[in-house]
Amino acid sequence: MITGIEVSKVEAKRETLDAISNMKFNINFDDVNVKSDSINVGFTFVAIYEGGSSNKASKIGELTISGKVIAKESKKDSDEIESTWKSKKTLPLKFAEDVINLVNFECGSRGTLVAYSMGFAAPIPISRAKLQESQ
Repeated sequence: MITGIEVSKVEAKRETLDAISNMKFNINFDDVNVKSDSINVGFTFVAIYEGGSSNKASKIGELTISGKVIAKESKKDSDEIESTWKSKKTLPLKFAEDVINLVNFECGSRGTLVAYSMGFAAPIPISRAKLQESQ
């Protein structure tokens, strides 16, 4: 169960004053620390703002938010999260989905004021993430 989120860094940069026509989002899991039933997932959320047409897009700016998601899980689930991270540098599907959706919501909410101060649109992804195993 996710119990919290801590933001440690917020950074925004606008490279040009061109009109924004597209946003791209990326979430990276930077590290995972497991101690007994406590799990910390370090993350970096990036919203990239682009201008121009889709076949000739140019980067206008970027909003980056870093921090960690804090969770408490059963010993069995904690062990699975730790072993999956160590072997594949990813998280078990259901846990990863929960973390991604929380990061999307929190970073979209927290990043809105920063985005508006830079002349960007709010960095809010439109839909919830739904993950599935690749075949």
